[in-house]
Amino acid sequence: MHIARYIIPHDVSNQMSLFYAYHNPMVRTVIDSATKFAQESGNQQIVLDCLSALAAGSASTVKHARADSAKSERMCMLVLVTCCILYDWISPKGVSDAQSGIDAKAALDLVSERTLVDSTPADKVLRANCRTLR
Repeated sequence: MHIARYIIPHDVSNQMSLFYAYHNPMVRTVIDSATKFAQESGNQQIVLDCLSALAAGSASTVKHARADSAKSERMCMLVLVTCCILYDWISPKGVSDAQSGIDAKAALDLVSERTLVDSTPADKVLRANCRTLR
């Protein structure tokens, strides 16, 4: 038996990694760290309440056009999307649950047709990183 017969070429291994690798390792690290903190500290509900409050403030600022610049509005969009993603992973039932502290449908409606980083649609980022929101 020759080992060379069993070696997988790099291009094939790269394609295979798409099926099991996280699409964004940085986001995964932040989610894992925040989830671990919320669970181990015993403050899970407090963390969820803080995320809800941040999301509500950001959503209100964007919805009522209270941002003083386009840069501020974009920051509020980033905060809203980030809060939704973290809430979705920390909460056992996720952000799309009826009992969620964040109105996921309203957040999706608010971020649709807006862009975040590198012209990526905000709703696409939200859907791609939430486990319960599709």
